[in-house]
Amino acid sequence: MKKSNSIISVSLLAGALIMPSVGAYADPNPPGNSRQREELRRDQQQLEQLRQRRNQERREGDRDEAREYNEKIRDQKREIRQDQKEIYGDRDGWNGNDWRRDRDRERDHHRD
Repeated sequence: MKKSNSIISVSLLAGALIMPSVGAYADPNPPGNSRQREELRRDQQQLEQLRQRRNQERREGDRDEAREYNEKIRDQKREIRQDQKEIYGDRDGWNGNDWRRDRDRERDHHRD
């Protein structure tokens, strides 16, 4: 348990150190409001923590716990996509799943 806590602590510290340096290059008028962007950052940090915990469970051989973390990770990714959609909109009708549809169309086209 101490090891996983230290991993989480180090990753949060690294994120805290990196974020201000990244902010220097950020767009002066980013989309969304500060509350929305902060929520998105928190969700992304939580996603990273869930991934680390899942990986720890895998290393320890606890497949059931790892599977539960996979479900939590899927939920967290869904929440992040929703936050991004609220902030950035639909990007002129572009949808993150379009590449899959295009790939499948291309594959089906070659089969004909």
